Amino acid sequence: MIAMQYTIRLADDYGVQNIRTRVQQRYAMFDNLPGLAHKSYLFSPEDRLYAPFYIWADHDAARDFLIGDVFQNVSDTFSRPRVRTWNVLSYDVFDPTLTPTLAVRESDAIEPEVRLSELAKTERAAHNKLRGLSGLHSHAVALDPDRWELVRFSLWRDEAAGKNKAHADSVQTYEVLHLSTPPAGKILGAA
Repeated sequence: MIAMQYTIRLADDYGVQNIRTRVQQRYAMFDNLPGLAHKSYLFSPEDRLYAPFYIWADHDAARDFLIGDVFQNVSDTFSRPRVRTWNVLSYDVFDPTLTPTLAVRESDAIEPEVRLSELAKTERAAHNKLRGLSGLHSHAVALDPDRWELVRFSLWRDEAAGKNKAHADSVQTYEVLHLSTPPAGKILGAA
């Protein structure tokens, strides 16, 4: 599985309502997209950031998205954003009955002396301990082998549920405008 995110700082003349309208007009094309496990439409009104977060169950689907017409439309509208990718170590939807409104992305640098196999084992165990946590919709842990960073991504019912749960070097929160997840049969291998 591959996690992916790009961040677009909205121009001052691009109204906040415009991004909400864009999401409403476009999310249906992702609700049944083969190879996609998850797409969170994320927005930070305070920072004027639109930052969708994807989890792809299939590498080819992720590649095809980036070179296809849908992402070209993003590039044509906002200019081509830099796209970050990570190798997913763990991903689970813990409570699919929740409608998340808050996303939290945590990033931690991985020191050179850390054994990656031990780190993965520790992070997977911590991930699994989150099962049953009130207000948690889903959680992912991913590895960036270019910057040697660990990213944890979680979706929460609301701010009260997710408040003070992050303990990373860098934490960014977002409003969830919409969540697209394909039917269970289209996910090719959730970890």
